[in-house]
Amino acid sequence: MKGYYDPEHSGTGLEVPIGRLSIEVRNMPEFRKLVEQAKQEADQLKKTIDQLQYFELNIDFTSEPTSSDS
Repeated sequence: MKGYYDPEHSGTGLEVPIGRLSIEVRNMPEFRKLVEQAKQEADQLKKTIDQLQYFELNIDFTSEPTSSDS
């Protein structure tokens, strides 16, 4: 795998950065299987995130010691 990113040609941050990534694949069936698996897992993660957006979460952390002897 080879790649580069050229920050001098990325402008003010509003444009799409310039870069190139070259990947050489020798086992195309396995690669396609992994790409499909990644797509399915990404879809599942999006569904989970969509479900979580309906919860209001408030998490407070304290440095005080706690006891489980209650």
